[in-house]
Amino acid sequence: MFSTYEAQLRVEQRMKETQDIARSYQMIKKAKIPAKANPSRFLVYIFLCNFAILFVGMGLFPLLPLYAAEFGAGSAMIGIYMAVTYISISVGTMLTGWLSERWSRRRTFLLAGLIGVPALVLLGQASSLWQVVILTSVVWFVGGIGLALANVYTGLFASKDNRGKAFSLVSLASPIGAVIGGLAVGRMVEWQGYPLMFIMLAVVWALWPVVALLKIKEEPAAKIIQKTSGTAVLRGRSDNVFILILLGVLFSALTVSVARLGLSLTMKAQFFTPSQISSATAIGGLVTIPVTLGIGTLSDRMGRKRFLMLSYLVAAIGALTLGFSHQLWHFWIASSLLLAARSSNGSIASALATDLLAPEALGRSLPWVYTMNWVASVIGFAGAGFGIEVLGTVGLLLAATTASIVAAGMLGLLPAKMGIQSVARKQIVCYLPESDRIVTAKARGRYSNFCLVRDPATSHN
Repeated sequence: MFSTYEAQLRVEQRMKETQDIARSYQMIKKAKIPAKANPSRFLVYIFLCNFAILFVGMGLFPLLPLYAAEFGAGSAMIGIYMAVTYISISVGTMLTGWLSERWSRRRTFLLAGLIGVPALVLLGQASSLWQVVILTSVVWFVGGIGLALANVYTGLFASKDNRGKAFSLVSLASPIGAVIGGLAVGRMVEWQGYPLMFIMLAVVWALWPVVALLKIKEEPAAKIIQKTSGTAVLRGRSDNVFILILLGVLFSALTVSVARLGLSLTMKAQFFTPSQISSATAIGGLVTIPVTLGIGTLSDRMGRKRFLMLSYLVAAIGALTLGFSHQLWHFWIASSLLLAARSSNGSIASALATDLLAPEALGRSLPWVYTMNWVASVIGFAGAGFGIEVLGTVGLLLAATTASIVAAGMLGLLPAKMGIQSVARKQIVCYLPESDRIVTAKARGRYSNFCLVRDPATSHN
């Protein structure tokens, strides 16, 4: 038997627990977490940021070798120049997890966008090649951070059943940016020259920090996340599987990087104009749009592995086609195949890696998928110029074709079923800064259970 005082304490404790539970329901209803409350709208915001980055990158990329040639750079120097800029984007992507932990994801995302605007404006005012290299490296560095964080946001907030579709929708920024950028950027150069072109690119780039400032909010103090209580077991050896995924992305991206640089240099050697060179990117992007949409949705239904292998083979065919291109429409076909493979590789590989990784590992591990793309660009651009001089254009493209075929073979080694198999029910966790106690209760509706815990120091991440 309890004393009257003890009974009163128990009643007060029960009442307090009931109040905490009621408050948690209100927090679940009111917490402004874009991906859970309205995932479609949040994906639109991420898409706009991605578009700003990729419009600049896809539109500017074919003209960077030509811009470097204005300062007297040869083919070998152009390859080194491109490699240096992609070393910057690789470093930016690798540092994304550390920077977002130090400053929070939103702050890192916003600052990276702001830095790119003056860098682009100054790039058009450069007077020597070393200035061009440094400023391009800055743009590529912050662009890598932006793309990696957009990937992490998508992986965190997309549901498993629609993950391929979500990554594909965000990746649509790549072909759409290629279409608009490819049509517009070359004509800007022919119309008013490089300085005005870089100013216009800075204006488009500014869309990224504006959207990040106004629409991507820091998570509130009462933050709701999904956690799995108990133990989660991996099907197969997750570390080895993830490494195979990264190697496949590396080899396929190496094919695309070498071929895209070869496209610009080959068309330049055959005396095509800047508008014609840009048109290859534009046509390729136009073809890629329905491919990206369709393959993401199909991968949700039929499995991501087979479609990722298909994208590697498409990259190989694109590189091979480029090696024997002599007319403008030949380059259009090659560019279409390469950009379709690049877009599919980025979206499906990210979705496949997200299936494999635990949610708490996404922030650090998922950016490595993008890092492999940039590492491939470093290797490809550093060696492409010398490779063309030694092997010739056709020989280099045949070597690049082999790399993508090897990537498809490595992907075939992956187990049929991958991912985290939960052995316990999910929880909804509300972080309450003023609460030190843990309360667990049944939740109604689509939540199986939830608990209230104190807000940890890292909750802003």
